[in-house]
Amino acid sequence: MKRKAFTLIELLVVIAIIAILASILFPVFARARENARRTSCLSNLKQAGLATMMYVQDYDEFYPSRYTRNNSLPPDGQDWSGGRGYWYWPQMLFPYTKNTQFNVCPSSNNPNITTGWQPRNYGANLYVFVEWNAARVSMASIEAASSTYMLMDAGNFSMNKTQTHTYGSGFYLPGMGTLGGTCNGAPSASMQDCLNGRHFHGVNVTFADGHVKWLKTQVVMAEGYKGDSTSAFSPSANHS
Repeated sequence: MKRKAFTLIELLVVIAIIAILASILFPVFARARENARRTSCLSNLKQAGLATMMYVQDYDEFYPSRYTRNNSLPPDGQDWSGGRGYWYWPQMLFPYTKNTQFNVCPSSNNPNITTGWQPRNYGANLYVFVEWNAARVSMASIEAASSTYMLMDAGNFSMNKTQTHTYGSGFYLPGMGTLGGTCNGAPSASMQDCLNGRHFHGVNVTFADGHVKWLKTQVVMAEGYKGDSTSAFSPSANHS
């Protein structure tokens, strides 16, 4: 009686074929998964943009501050400041979003680097959402709202020009490290986010008129290096 079986060579050929297929398909699956995450992140920032537009309509055409002083419990019921009496801009937008997850980027490997307890993966342009003790920026004062940055992927709840290329106290632009930015001093929890970024070497950005777009990280960094009012970070910039 003759027994049938695979030879060693046949098994090795099958294993080699499977390995080749895996090497081809795994990057495709990984890219598809990141595309889904980028879309989810884009949706979060679109929601934040729409909420900001509703806030502006309710508050005499003024944008919110990046945070404000208020000793009462924030609208979302969470004390992010650890008893210091601050409401941050995502909390000020909560009455319009009714959602505590819109400020979480699914591609961020750094969900919480702050002193509070809620992840803050998106930063507000500090020149639009100004300091709590400064005069708030009006929508009418922004000459080119459609090309002025308002919200974006970030290491913490705000972003300014310097933080697009230099890490500081948890504030940074994701992916700037691979483009010559300085991530020195970043804790291990945020180092990978600072170095390699989130969305195919780019960041999602909400503009001051509420629309959302994916931009290359190097484009945002280039705007951050500008030292004059032509930067997309400047609310008074003339981008025409």
